[in-house]
Amino acid sequence: MHPTTTAGTPAAALRGRIENALAQRDRAHAVEDALHTVRDGAVSIPALYVDVLCPLLREAGSAWAHGAERVWEEHFASHAVRTIVESLYLDVQREVASIPRRGTHVLLACPPKEQHDLGLRMLSDRFELAGYDVVFLGADTPLDDITAAARATGAGIVALSVSTTFERIELRSFIDSLRTQLDGIRIVIGGPAFSVDHHGLADEFLDAHDLGLPGSSAAS
Repeated sequence: MHPTTTAGTPAAALRGRIENALAQRDRAHAVEDALHTVRDGAVSIPALYVDVLCPLLREAGSAWAHGAERVWEEHFASHAVRTIVESLYLDVQREVASIPRRGTHVLLACPPKEQHDLGLRMLSDRFELAGYDVVFLGADTPLDDITAAARATGAGIVALSVSTTFERIELRSFIDSLRTQLDGIRIVIGGPAFSVDHHGLADEFLDAHDLGLPGSSAAS
């Protein structure tokens, strides 16, 4: 039984099938199975992200960190997940068309030197499905570009994702600089770097209730 899913649910079954396909290096089958399961209505897109893909990515990263998998194996799994997410983009947009908008723009970015944006990419879809208007900038975004984009789009929230301790060390001063330049805009953070503790940054985490969706932190 996977810790983040209930045994016997469609999400748990899908996760097991995707893991098996990836273990056999069958990226096409993993992608096809995920798309069909969502489009048949068995698993929602938010549930796919929260209960299937994010846990799968965390396990792949942990396996690499502990020497159970090689870098190429973790990259293979990540690229398969990215293919699934991007293949669902128009499905997300069709759902978004019928969802009342909140009137709030959210800008999503990774700070400089942070290359891992896949979790943030899934979060951008979750924001849209929760009624927000989204501007996704992705990996390794300079401070000046984040502030320029936030001002140009009228963002009410800036969400940052950090995956490693090295980038996290400089995060405090980065957030302070953003706050200085973007007075009145909410700055929130998340990502794998905060899976163990928040180191005094807990107040800046986006509550999952903001999304109206399950999950412990926003940019996971």
